[in-house]
Amino acid sequence: MVKRIGFCVCLALVLAAPAAAKGWDPLGYTLRMNAFGTSNAFPGSLNSGPDRGLVPSGEVSTGIRLRSAYKLGVSASAGGSMQSEFTRANYGWFGLGTLLRRDRTTLTLDGEWTPRRNKLPTDPEEGGLYAGKSLALGLRQALGARTRLRMEGTLDAEKFVPQFADRNSNGRELQGSLTFTPAKGTDLRVDGSVSADDTRSNKWDKTQRWVGAGVVWSDSSWRTDLATRSGVRRYIHATLGESNFHRRDQWIELRARVTRTLRPGLAASVGASLANQTSSRADRDFDAHTFTLGLEWSGGGK
Repeated sequence: MVKRIGFCVCLALVLAAPAAAKGWDPLGYTLRMNAFGTSNAFPGSLNSGPDRGLVPSGEVSTGIRLRSAYKLGVSASAGGSMQSEFTRANYGWFGLGTLLRRDRTTLTLDGEWTPRRNKLPTDPEEGGLYAGKSLALGLRQALGARTRLRMEGTLDAEKFVPQFADRNSNGRELQGSLTFTPAKGTDLRVDGSVSADDTRSNKWDKTQRWVGAGVVWSDSSWRTDLATRSGVRRYIHATLGESNFHRRDQWIELRARVTRTLRPGLAASVGASLANQTSSRADRDFDAHTFTLGLEWSGGGK
């Protein structure tokens, strides 16, 4: 897949020169604002608790036709998370993306950078400030009129501040999704992922896998999403005497969201999620539920 994406990116650059005279599409934009309230801001931490906050994000994009068969698209995005009680967890991120489409095949390349984040500031043993970056290569393929396949491979790196340098990690993930449309307005989806993180200290090395399923019903004004995921996480190299020795986490998550188009380019949504984790470490068992409200504005483009 990597060779195919590399070939198509090079091809796009070669074809772009004669196509430049045709010009780029007008700039399109999407702005999102989500508000959330959760019963457990940092599941698995004894010092966690309820919280609420905002998650703003935005994206601008454009594209250009490369001769007659190819379409090249580029985008830039940014977002963040702002919490009311646990403000030390606030962070922002930036992203760049590109895609190359030909007929039923789309290849994607996306990068993301997080300058500063602490995923678990309530627990010094498992938290810590870091800077993160990731690169994802993807393939989207239509298989006939009713079925779509999506595959994506991601490489990521997290570099912690010096006092937590033993947690510096390099990760890799392969994720796949298959969507079937039995009737207009109805999508059935199955998806899954396998991933692994290699860290400087073996205590933090872990593998994770999950599988999920979902269904979407939609028409011109309404959209309803229901989904579930279940996964297992293991800390494979922790040694005897370390807190993660033989640690095994099992989790399941249920999600629901209803979206209503208010007018062209403006939609509102309401959603909820329920999560439960059991673990060989009793202090990592948890239940959490989250409620969200969202608005999305989009416009520009063709």
